[in-house]
Amino acid sequence: MSQHKVIFSPVTRVSGLLSVELTVDNTYICEADVCCSMFRGYEYIMRNRHVADAVYLTQRICGICSTAHGAIASYLLDQLYDNDIEENAQYIRNIMLAADFLQNHIRHFYFFELPDYVIMPEQPPFLRQNCVDCRFDEEENRRLASNYIRAVKASEQSHQILALFGGKAPHQHSFLHGGVAVAPTTDKILQALALLKDIRDFAERYMMADTNLIANRYNDYFQIGKTAGRFLSFGLFKFGEKNDKSLLKKGVLENNTLTEPRLDLIQEDIAHAWFQRKKRLAETEPAPHKPGAYTWTKAVLYQGNHFEGGPLARMKINGHYTGGTSTMDRIIARSIETLLLTELMEEWLNKLAPGLPPIKQKSQLLSNQAIAVMDAMRGPLLHSALITNEEVTMYDIITPTGWNFSPKDEYRNRGPVEMALVGTHLPTPDFKYVIPGRIIRSFDPCISCATH
Repeated sequence: MSQHKVIFSPVTRVSGLLSVELTVDNTYICEADVCCSMFRGYEYIMRNRHVADAVYLTQRICGICSTAHGAIASYLLDQLYDNDIEENAQYIRNIMLAADFLQNHIRHFYFFELPDYVIMPEQPPFLRQNCVDCRFDEEENRRLASNYIRAVKASEQSHQILALFGGKAPHQHSFLHGGVAVAPTTDKILQALALLKDIRDFAERYMMADTNLIANRYNDYFQIGKTAGRFLSFGLFKFGEKNDKSLLKKGVLENNTLTEPRLDLIQEDIAHAWFQRKKRLAETEPAPHKPGAYTWTKAVLYQGNHFEGGPLARMKINGHYTGGTSTMDRIIARSIETLLLTELMEEWLNKLAPGLPPIKQKSQLLSNQAIAVMDAMRGPLLHSALITNEEVTMYDIITPTGWNFSPKDEYRNRGPVEMALVGTHLPTPDFKYVIPGRIIRSFDPCISCATH
């Protein structure tokens, strides 16, 4: 078969609008252009706003990972106002953030990834499912599909924990600069522990078992969708009065060597993104007709190289997983992290002391600029701000999907997803969407977050 194009548009079961153009030579993908095709513009929306609005506004970037944006914006404000954070506030903040991680990981595995591998029942929303390469027998399919229904309840319970301390979910209103605005009452703590017990039971009994079953039956996916093995994490779950300690450590992992990430080595490349530089080189503006561009996502580089983030990066950097860099490795690492989160949350809830809302906000800005970093569900998240008279002059957001779904840089080096796709074998035309879809979804893309 001669070289030809495959247009995969839209890529379904992802958060946001995503299209992929594949070039196939004989039966192998030899090039991939990943197009994040929606423009959000939250960096522009933030301009001329009071800086404290960042906690509320940036959460609206996404409905499934909103707490991460609220958290990082709160850390940014903690720097700007030099807030001192109480230990009780850190427990509640991390409980809320971990609860949002749980609902994301559970939903992604069951709602987005499971239908790639399992024949679902012939009823909404699975009518006329075209499941190519489904390898489970009838009983296994029935069991996995029934766990899909259980996952609805488990993800709902995760949001209930978030709402107990955040007031609502998504887009909580309690995790603010200076601490947390909701009182940790005994009733709330006991409710959260009861909900968490069910979630942990689900993760142990069903999610891990289902993950292992898929990994065993589809073990060829340990060789499919590999990346270069460069991983980056900004750490996760902050403690200390100045948010200066992370429970899950940060790191840059390359060639089996772990180093501390340096923010001055991060670069955004717009060679193939629909942006152009303004007169002030630090700023960009949309250029939707730019020749050679194919996505609204800027390439994110660290020391000139593309890096992968997410649960696989965190689990490898923190020693919880020692596998490879494939599609199946990413799936397994996310499930391992899910179970780990339930263990951490139980510990924090048991240490949480009932009392008044642990929040102390200072009113005078200490600085007019700050950068805050931490991991979100899908990988490294960065918010930076330049302030004039408490109003935002410039706001920059670099999201996990920006790292993972980076387009080619100016030297045409591929980002992690494009690299994972290139070299993939498509044995017959029936697989032209199946295998690429499985690879792409293993990164848990959030295009709503990526396109700024």
